Amino acid sequence: MRNVTGFVVLAAIFAACNPASEDSAPQVRVDEAVINDVWHQARLRGVAFRAIGQEPGWLLEISNGEGILLETDYGSTRTSMPYVEPVRYQEERRTRFVLEDYDTVVEIRSEPCTDTMSGEEFEVTVTITQSDTELQGCGRALY
Repeated sequence: MRNVTGFVVLAAIFAACNPASEDSAPQVRVDEAVINDVWHQARLRGVAFRAIGQEPGWLLEISNGEGILLETDYGSTRTSMPYVEPVRYQEERRTRFVLEDYDTVVEIRSEPCTDTMSGEEFEVTVTITQSDTELQGCGRALY
């Protein structure tokens, strides 16, 4: 009797784990919020650091050893720059990327920052200086 009972229990478990018909495939639930999250998508592309700013809207993505992407004017201007090793100031808790050929300096400071549009809080404050323009925003490491 013990073997029959065990068989019945296994049969019930097997039936519960398999779809009701051969035509129906098991359903995999994927969180749409994760799929549509731009920060998650950037991480999947190999971006190590991402920052955003407002008025005018801008976006910065740094991929270690690969490149630096800066989109300004709400994405209408896109500048791809080569990756440069940053200068780190440990005591001041800041990092600078100096891109001389592009007249661009990216400074990342370990100071909390709040996005002015969304109210989202970030770990660091970012300042991008290009020629006579200065962009302020917030960012975070993605690794």
